[in-house]
Amino acid sequence: MKPVEISKRLLEILRLDTDPIAVTMYKDKEELPRKPQDFKLNLCQLISMARYQRKSTSGVPELMICSMGAACVGLIDTPEAISSGKAAVGPYCKDEESGKNFMANTFKLGDSGKQYEGVYIQPLSVSVNEPDVVVAYVNPAQVMRLIHACAYDNGNKVTADTVCEAALCSAIGFALAKNKPVVGFPCAGDRIFGGTQSHELIFAAPYSLFRDKLITALEETQKGGFSVYPVPPNMNWTPAMPPTYTIQPEDL
Repeated sequence: MKPVEISKRLLEILRLDTDPIAVTMYKDKEELPRKPQDFKLNLCQLISMARYQRKSTSGVPELMICSMGAACVGLIDTPEAISSGKAAVGPYCKDEESGKNFMANTFKLGDSGKQYEGVYIQPLSVSVNEPDVVVAYVNPAQVMRLIHACAYDNGNKVTADTVCEAALCSAIGFALAKNKPVVGFPCAGDRIFGGTQSHELIFAAPYSLFRDKLITALEETQKGGFSVYPVPPNMNWTPAMPPTYTIQPEDL
């Protein structure tokens, strides 16, 4: 199954509001399919351009602002201000000790050093080559479907990142490093800069998981009638209504 077919089926089965996104990492920025834009953008903005405007864009750390996001996907070494917890003091935590724990609980490829020079972001539907990771913005009922699809052949749970810091970038990094799916709770930055809506969650997984399993599993699990979207209400019950709105014997 090709990327365009996977995108089509995800949109049909899950009724996504925006396109699923293809993320491809590059060791050599000279190999990026297109040059980055000439002003600085965060990764969440590049994702937003792809899912709302269907734009394909490249990103390099020299043209990014958010050090946390760049560290999560391995575009830079994790800066000391983040690894020490200093960056979290005030906005999220009361002191460096709690801040260090907070930051340690956010998965970052940069903790192991810089691994990539660039990232290519595009709608999955226009991806010619197979990307590394697919990201979908979903609501809780849609992510239920994806979790059930992941568990279809093994019963395993899906990890959820509940730190709410750099969740988009952290989810991409986690999927790259662990070759597993993850659910993320979008951070304040994703909402401010990426336009993420209050009802949205993040689901990220290796492209190969969608290609080899998830589409088929989504189709199979919906046959049971419980894991479906939208979830149909149970109409097999008799309602009670005010007497003036209730059919009386004399009305028959």
